[in-house]
Amino acid sequence: MQFASFFSEYIKHPKQVGSLVGSSKSLAKKMVQEMNGTLNVVEFGPGTGSLTLEILKRLPKNGRLTCFEINSNFCKTLESIKDSRLTVINDDAQNCERYVDELDCIISGLPLTLFTKSKREKIIALSSRSKLYIQFQYTPFLRKKLRCYFQHVKIKFVPLNFPPAFIYICKPRPIAAGRQPFGGKSE
Repeated sequence: MQFASFFSEYIKHPKQVGSLVGSSKSLAKKMVQEMNGTLNVVEFGPGTGSLTLEILKRLPKNGRLTCFEINSNFCKTLESIKDSRLTVINDDAQNCERYVDELDCIISGLPLTLFTKSKREKIIALSSRSKLYIQFQYTPFLRKKLRCYFQHVKIKFVPLNFPPAFIYICKPRPIAAGRQPFGGKSE
């Protein structure tokens, strides 16, 4: 059923959804391995929730997962996941600071290479203010852009996904004087 829903939404909104099918279990498991006990996780573009379910499996009992999804049909699917740690917000990821003050990790399935340059830049700049940013894409060409915002960028290849995917694991530069951490609070 989720395949049909995902495919249908892709046909209606290809640049928003970014793929014919949702993320594989293999991709989701590789992405959440990087969480390492984080408490506050934000997911950008969860779609029908294949990655969301893996995050919840790995999230501590006192953790929080906030998902930002602009597709209202996908939000309905996500809201059917019954877990008190999960909050689903039907809004653009660019607006996450309206809802979230601080976080340990952003995990993103947004199709950044399909976004306009300004939207892609805004998402990456916003994400660079978290302690850990995990992004998957279907191309290895995002590394150079991410290195402008993150001190450490590691790439993992996941062949057992359709299409095969690249996971970018990014850690920020130290917070410079005058630069605000995520949520605008000084440290």
